[in-house]
Amino acid sequence: MRKEVSVLKEVFVQKSLVDRLRELLLKNRAEWPLTDLYLANPVLKSRQCTTVFGQFVLDFIEGKSREEIRGFVNGAVSTILTYLLAGGEKDSKLVKDTVKWVKHQRLKDGGWHWKPTNLVSTDAKSEAWISAGVLATLKKTDAADESYINSILKFLKRDWERTEWRGNPEVTLVYVGAAGLDKNNSMVEKAVKLLEASQLLNGAWSGYSAGTTKGGIFRTCVVLNGLTSVGLGLGDSSVVKGFRFAQSKLNEILNAKWGGVLIQGLYSLANALIQVNLID
Repeated sequence: MRKEVSVLKEVFVQKSLVDRLRELLLKNRAEWPLTDLYLANPVLKSRQCTTVFGQFVLDFIEGKSREEIRGFVNGAVSTILTYLLAGGEKDSKLVKDTVKWVKHQRLKDGGWHWKPTNLVSTDAKSEAWISAGVLATLKKTDAADESYINSILKFLKRDWERTEWRGNPEVTLVYVGAAGLDKNNSMVEKAVKLLEASQLLNGAWSGYSAGTTKGGIFRTCVVLNGLTSVGLGLGDSSVVKGFRFAQSKLNEILNAKWGGVLIQGLYSLANALIQVNLID
């Protein structure tokens, strides 16, 4: 497997995924949706990230009104996590006010919906992925005590037992990883096993649409991001097989268009590669 990993590293480094992602972000900087600000995260994590790019992200966020940032819960979460990664202060008014608003959007079942409470019905059900996103936000901003954090974890555990995070736990894994949980957590371990068991022989995972049952490029990249976020790495065959499939689809991934699903795949793959040190 070591030789295969070496070949994968050489290919992924040569293809400069982070540079392509940066190019797309800068070309479309006037159109960044707050809900998708995480697209900038691999660039911010890269050793090649310039202070100019980081400052641009900070200026973009600080130029938004509080109403814009609070349009959706996932937008507020994405904004805060990206702001912190770019070097923003967790004690800033922007962060404190936004986190306070997010906490007020909690639903009766103990979690969060991606829409704010004024846009959902009184019997709305929380969703694991955005509840995990809130968990990560609160952990990184030190904005909740242990009891509050544990109550979110209890919701996530209940939701796993009831729905297995709707059968697609990969995005939730990205966020629980950001919150500090890893593959040794019993709940996370179950989600990882579910994904490993559903991996196709070609290394991919079935996509989100009916036409991608033999291997979805977008979903495979998202799953790789989820698995590596909770500590799986190059010693895990599921990850190496997934990267091998992604390598075979690199031309399509690198030709991602702004607003299309493959830019999400490009972000996810770049983030996963950084997390296992295949690129820097």
